[in-house]
Amino acid sequence: MKLFTLLLAPLFVYASQSSLTLSEHNSIHGYNNKPTVKMQKKRNMHKIHKVDEQMAKDIAKQETGEETISLKLIHRAKLLIYHIHTKSYEIEINALDGNIIKK
Repeated sequence: MKLFTLLLAPLFVYASQSSLTLSEHNSIHGYNNKPTVKMQKKRNMHKIHKVDEQMAKDIAKQETGEETISLKLIHRAKLLIYHIHTKSYEIEINALDGNIIKK
């Protein structure tokens, strides 16, 4: 029973976040790795996100008090995530609603 509960825990964490719709997910997810297709995927991700880069940097600065060293928009499951590095922290911010996923 404990194992079953542990397996279901990540589902509840991801379910509580804003996530991509099926059509949005399909627009950025594919298996063709040509450079032009990769560029189109990045363009699609940037069209979909609701929190822009500057807002993500501001959220990270409020949370850590440090300046952002690097910022990258990534796709994981049905989430768009800003992966941010500061001097002492790694932060993941949901690019759809601005919630902090991991610090």
